[in-house]
Amino acid sequence: MLKDEKKFDELGQKLFMKGVLQNFEQKHGPIKGRMMVTEGKIPPEMLMQLQPELMKNPKWIVVEGSFDFSNYMIGMVIGLNPIKPLANGWLIPQLQNPGVKPTKNWQEFFMEKVMEKIGDNGKLDLPIYSWISDKSDLTLTDKEK
Repeated sequence: MLKDEKKFDELGQKLFMKGVLQNFEQKHGPIKGRMMVTEGKIPPEMLMQLQPELMKNPKWIVVEGSFDFSNYMIGMVIGLNPIKPLANGWLIPQLQNPGVKPTKNWQEFFMEKVMEKIGDNGKLDLPIYSWISDKSDLTLTDKEK
């Protein structure tokens, strides 16, 4: 489930009214899923494991990805100087019985989209919104909409 479905839907409505989503679907096929990336927190059980890496990289950010077709959040820590993932990501269930975990492909998609949106200066505008078809994706930040 998306972390902030209301905000995602509001942006989707604006893009629909401008014809952006229709144009995307015309070129790449129907939208089959959505992903939202927001700022997150390191799970307490991972803090000790990540602490040495965080100490070596004083500038970092934690991001979480949520999907409208999964009840798990994907998280990761990104070092901002230099820009690189600081550890393997993690999955956090959003519900008591979350169902099927996102596949490795979805985890890689999440990581790829986050890394693409980090500017050369190490700045990341959040949230990130993705509309996903079988052929492509439309991925925007608040600044790009």
